[in-house]
Amino acid sequence: MKPLPIAKAIALFVIVLCFTITISAQTIGTFSSVTPGPQVQTLVLPSTHTFQRIIKTGDALSLGGNLGDNLDFTGYVPIAGSSTNGRLSISTENTPAQVAILDVSYNNSTHLWVVGTAGKVNFNPTDIGTVTRFCSGTVTPNNTIMVSEEDITTGDVNGDGYTDKGWIIEIDPATRTVINQIGGNANADKLWAIGRANRENALVRSDNAVLYTGTDDATYGYLYKFVPTVPGVFSSGSLYVLQTNTSLGTGSWKAVPNTTTTDRNNTRTLAQGLAPTGGKSTYNFSGIEDVEFAADGKIYFTAKNEGKIYRFTDNGTVGTGTDVTGLEVFAGNSAYPTIRTYDVDGAGPLGTEAWGTGNDNLAFDGDGNLWVLQDGGRGHIWVISPTHTQASPQVRLFATTPAGSEPTGITFTPDYKYMFISFQHPNANTTSQTDAAGTAVIFNTHTTVVIARTSVLGPLATLPVTFTGFDARLAGEGVAINWSVTDISNHDYFSVERSVNGTDFEEIHRNNENINGAPQRSFIISDNNLPTVNTVYYRIKQCDINGSCRYTNVKAVKLSNQGRITRIYPQPANDKLNIQYYSFNEGFGNITVTDIHGKVVLHQTRNLSRGTQSILINTNHFGSGIYMITITDKNYQKTSQKFIKE
Repeated sequence: MKPLPIAKAIALFVIVLCFTITISAQTIGTFSSVTPGPQVQTLVLPSTHTFQRIIKTGDALSLGGNLGDNLDFTGYVPIAGSSTNGRLSISTENTPAQVAILDVSYNNSTHLWVVGTAGKVNFNPTDIGTVTRFCSGTVTPNNTIMVSEEDITTGDVNGDGYTDKGWIIEIDPATRTVINQIGGNANADKLWAIGRANRENALVRSDNAVLYTGTDDATYGYLYKFVPTVPGVFSSGSLYVLQTNTSLGTGSWKAVPNTTTTDRNNTRTLAQGLAPTGGKSTYNFSGIEDVEFAADGKIYFTAKNEGKIYRFTDNGTVGTGTDVTGLEVFAGNSAYPTIRTYDVDGAGPLGTEAWGTGNDNLAFDGDGNLWVLQDGGRGHIWVISPTHTQASPQVRLFATTPAGSEPTGITFTPDYKYMFISFQHPNANTTSQTDAAGTAVIFNTHTTVVIARTSVLGPLATLPVTFTGFDARLAGEGVAINWSVTDISNHDYFSVERSVNGTDFEEIHRNNENINGAPQRSFIISDNNLPTVNTVYYRIKQCDINGSCRYTNVKAVKLSNQGRITRIYPQPANDKLNIQYYSFNEGFGNITVTDIHGKVVLHQTRNLSRGTQSILINTNHFGSGIYMITITDKNYQKTSQKFIKE
């Protein structure tokens, strides 16, 4: 056999791995609490964050008319899943109520949001009667908008038998129309089957099979569950109300009649009059303003008048007595009316702030933090950690809002970088502050804004690269480390860091390649000089040209019980080959050499000691070519490496 050139004898292997990761970096929920205190005339945010005014009451809409007042529910609907191109729905809490739909997009050059086509939803009174006081709502899994009428005063202006006010309405934001729910009217209907009450909110499960809604009512503050006959079609289905008692813990879903027009017009009366089951009765939560899902599957809802946030697990049963379990106060005033206070910066200098009452709209960010807007108290924006408990509180203060205002609606883009909210009924403030667009903003009328970190909004934005994959795993004699990125701009370098304890890291590789402007890139390196430990840890540091850096999460690679070949020399071999081998086990091991066709040319049993050792084999009788050496320890763990024989 003729010897092969070394260059042709070396095989290159590329491992392509795609993993979604969580970046241990600065997200919208990374901030230090602002100083507690009463409202001032400006919006007070952490120094790490900024805002941009999107629109205010009275501003002209391109499709005609002007934005109304008393701005409330604000919902971002992504177009094709985009976090930079979508439709923003803004409701008004007045009579007649309005919904404006704004086409909004993020400009990558200016790092600002731009409003495109904007117009109002057509609420035809011939079909649905009067519309009133749109308060909270939701963005559904189908990317529709639901708005809720808080007012239940009587009247039937279109004579269809349904009292006009107190319903949930579903809207197609793309066409700015009310969706026809097949409820008896020619073109559109309200969601009659869900029933009439002081509707404040809606929450649709990701499979469209369940809708939860509460009522902003001091006397009939009930929590409802609606199960549509056809998932995603909310014109018919079964309605239930939660029955529990003051001790909480468990609860039962009790069926509420909702098949006739009379039933639907009198939902709250029917819910109140249900016969108690097992000593339980329909429980008044006194002003349910919002309901939201958490990543752990639990359902969270507010009781505004009590100043409490509850949570529970819905077990998917009906009428068993334990349909709902784990019903408890998650945050707020544990024993109303005793007002709970929270230390907003732990042991820091800011001290405590009273929670007060009026916890209103809720939203979870990508890190599992619960954002709480306060209608009452001091009108704060609170953020609660996912590991918070009442015994070990973790509550921070994100913002104090402009004097006289109530923060309303809260919605995130899918990547959780941008948060849209509105401010309702501020005072006639006169102090201006400069927003991210350089505009002098005075909060003296109802206003919608977007809030984000300064790194992604406004003139200071650096728009760092986005990691789309990162992994580290054993490969041959070393560890293969892979990562991929997108949205590449202002990039300086990558540093691959390794640790033996998961805490103290050192750089083992640096990539200074100029990749700015590339839509996406992937990288792979091998760490073949592994330390003698059971586990090694890796992370990638990415630094911008302005010196700011961020890290991926940490990947642990277990080396225990895995012997490895750490070095083979000389390469190519002549008469003898030295193998440097690390073993985690003491005992006999098998050494096997195969040629390029898989034929065994050497098989030996050696006594292996624990730790690093040198193994010498005679190769003078091997022909020229490529070979594979495999060492198998007593636990049948194998490690292999190629070598070349001249």
